[in-house]
Amino acid sequence: MDYSRKTIILPIVLVSSIILAIFSYNYFTQTATQIQDLAIDDLQTNAEIEAYSISNSLSNAISAITSNLRLIANSPSVLEGNLSKIQTLLNIGQETTNELTDGFYMLNRNGTLVTFTGIEKEENSGYNGIDLSHRTYFQIPKEDKTPFISTVIDSNDNIPRMYLSFPILESNQTRSSVTDELANRQGAVTTADVNMVGPSNINSTTFFKGVVVASIEAKTLGNFLESQIHPKLEADIAFMDRNGIVIYTQNQTFIGKDYFGDEFQSYVKSILKGKNVELNKIINKALNSESGVAEFTFGNSSTTIAHDPVAGPGINSNPEFTNRIGTLFITIPHTLAADAASIIDNQQITNFTILVSIASVAMVIAVVLLRWNKTLQRIVIQKTAQLQETVDKLTNANEELNRHDQMQKEFINVAAHELRTPSQAISGNLELIEMTYLPSLFEGPEGEEKKQGAFDKEFDELAKDKVKRQQFKSGLASTYRNSQRLERLVNNILDVSRIESKKFQLNKQHFNINEKIRNVIRDIHGKQMVNSLSNSYGQNIHIDFVPSEDPITVYADKIRIFEVISNLLANAIKFSNGKPVAITVKKIHRNTIDLKYQRSGNEVKEDNKNGNKDEMSVLVSIIDKGKGIDLEILPRLFTKFTTKSSQGTGLGLYLAKNIIEAHGGRIWAQNNYDNDEEGATFSFTLPLDN
Repeated sequence: MDYSRKTIILPIVLVSSIILAIFSYNYFTQTATQIQDLAIDDLQTNAEIEAYSISNSLSNAISAITSNLRLIANSPSVLEGNLSKIQTLLNIGQETTNELTDGFYMLNRNGTLVTFTGIEKEENSGYNGIDLSHRTYFQIPKEDKTPFISTVIDSNDNIPRMYLSFPILESNQTRSSVTDELANRQGAVTTADVNMVGPSNINSTTFFKGVVVASIEAKTLGNFLESQIHPKLEADIAFMDRNGIVIYTQNQTFIGKDYFGDEFQSYVKSILKGKNVELNKIINKALNSESGVAEFTFGNSSTTIAHDPVAGPGINSNPEFTNRIGTLFITIPHTLAADAASIIDNQQITNFTILVSIASVAMVIAVVLLRWNKTLQRIVIQKTAQLQETVDKLTNANEELNRHDQMQKEFINVAAHELRTPSQAISGNLELIEMTYLPSLFEGPEGEEKKQGAFDKEFDELAKDKVKRQQFKSGLASTYRNSQRLERLVNNILDVSRIESKKFQLNKQHFNINEKIRNVIRDIHGKQMVNSLSNSYGQNIHIDFVPSEDPITVYADKIRIFEVISNLLANAIKFSNGKPVAITVKKIHRNTIDLKYQRSGNEVKEDNKNGNKDEMSVLVSIIDKGKGIDLEILPRLFTKFTTKSSQGTGLGLYLAKNIIEAHGGRIWAQNNYDNDEEGATFSFTLPLDN
């Protein structure tokens, strides 16, 4: 290659490199922007869909409550004042909507509390007959004769609630203007036909006789909304009523606060500095508009805010009852803009590097063409190695996905079996009750008196027949036991979902762990009695529990610790073959564990080696004399879906491990080896309340 040809090639290569770099920079900049826009659009769409879905769920739940109130208010029993039947209607209304409501009430025309759900409870006895005429949920239906839903009100028991009320109205016809005047004095509303005159004109008179009310605790409403969020959506949920009062947010200190009040605004201003005005505009628009979505940027992060109104009965005479009762907010924080900017900056540096590299390589090519071939070969080898490494990583990832898929299929099969078994038992028991003992129990609503008479006769015959009565009792016990089993399975699945979505929470308090163990033992014995009623498996297993000292106070979640102890004790009884089970409780130093607990490769290593040696823990051990733990599953005993039993999903020990470790404790298990003992020992530690 001569010099003149080199001088021509070099400028061409350099100019081409510069043009290529500029084009590449612009292309990747546009691509990054498009990716950002698509990602934000997709995020907003998901947020809007989630907000719409949850607001519909809440609106449907409110609609169901309103329907119950309407049916109760218009029922003959309410108009006739039959307290016994009114109480039954209120109880049915509460049972059908108990996922949201915590009580149904009836107030007479003077605003006095006549009856309510839960009236038979001793702690509620003081509320019967209380004057509630000053409450808006009584005053507005009385004045306007329309349904009403309140904002958050502090109830007489100091619990914030929302109230839905429905007026009880009775209509008749009169022919006397004197009667009309008297009815008006008594609180009746008269609508006369303006085209008719004379003392004998027929008037339609509506009398106000009181209201029926349903209450929704603010905390229950929040739990309902939280349960509706899809577990795979990393989002927060909030709900404000039509006046801007915070009904629910994950920050519990904000519940009940007026968002536009001085206290809340002072906090928002201190956190967001100058951005509080922008956020206030978004919130104010959401409270006064239909569904929508907005982007709020603060610092290097942004938040997608989707909102959707929740409809319900209003405060005026709207026949459709579609007035807004509040607004639902879904917030999804993200850093898409900052990430896109970072990608652009990195691409700019990469492009500059490519430009310099291409120019250098071009000059090298122009000078030494042969050496370039070797360089190219070396690059190919390097890239091939990187590609192979990438292929290996993808292969490993694919294998991991296959394992996960297989595990998921196994869980679905096990869960389906576990769900089917109790549900079939419940269905079979109810069908047996209908076919054998009480055929009229599930008949249609027509012929109520005849149906009631047949039912009473069948029930009397059942009560007289000792054998059938025992079989009926056994069937009910079996139904109860299977419903409990079904509930445990659903709760376990929900707890696993909360753990894996990082939403598992503890409600810690001080309590005596010895008393909690005694409660578990009483509960186990109670379940064994139910099993004996239904001729099911199980017998009264002797449980030996003598604590080393009493009381031993811990700071933990009472309900979750009850679940752990109950699960471990139930497993011990299940595999004990009728032999006694022992429970021991003692205090130990956190940084020391007795050598006898370091067996079978399940060593409990020292904790808190650099901490205070006086810090103490409580050690709880449950020992059975059964067949012991299968060595095949011992290493993965506390992982999901690990079981050798024909029953169970293998979630109990996984949940127990996560609960104990969330308290800062440890849990382990080993087979018994001392003195040729059979069986296994499950142990866990909890920090003591120092």
